Amino acid sequence: MPHENIELAQAPNGELGPRCKQCGIRLTFGNAMVIDKNYFCWDCYVELTGAESATTVGEAEQRFWMAESN
Repeated sequence: MPHENIELAQAPNGELGPRCKQCGIRLTFGNAMVIDKNYFCWDCYVELTGAESATTVGEAEQRFWMAESN
């Protein structure tokens, strides 16, 4: 294995993946965040880096499919 420092575990969905280096939660490789060859869950990643999601959720009064076309 290329990185012997990574502790692996079986994620709740059955996939083999890393454990968060800080809190130990089981992850999949797809949802793990990487810092210097170590894997972290999103909450620990945000705590360590101060990063946040760039996605904003907009609330519309009426969805586009509900609007009456003119």
